[in-house]
Amino acid sequence: MPKTAVIAIASVLGVGAIVGVVLAGPALGDSLFGASTAQTSATGSGPGAVEFPVNENGETYGSAIGSSVPDLLAAPTDDGTLGYVRVSELELARNVAGSVESGERVVDVYASDGTTVIGQFTVTEDMPGPRAGMDDED
Repeated sequence: MPKTAVIAIASVLGVGAIVGVVLAGPALGDSLFGASTAQTSATGSGPGAVEFPVNENGETYGSAIGSSVPDLLAAPTDDGTLGYVRVSELELARNVAGSVESGERVVDVYASDGTTVIGQFTVTEDMPGPRAGMDDED
């Protein structure tokens, strides 16, 4: 097999592995941290309603979908570990970051339980908010 074909196959497999980790990250985190996803919570009503998993503390978690944002929003730690930031903490940090000299604030990143801290996420004053650009197209 020609060397370029081997490189192309290896590249495709590498990209596939990265995409798989990104898509499976929240589920992997749940299995590592023992979270239970027995419940879901619907945001909105009708056919466009979004369901998010709910942790044992009653908080929804996941990625923003349209204008629906869960309580715990999927985000990486500063070192790249996937977890969740509490939206209320993220919004406060964005507001405070604009008032401090460094223009930055740090928020905790949690496992899906919303309690176990797995790292930190640096928030900058110019970072878009969790609801920025999320328009319903219904």
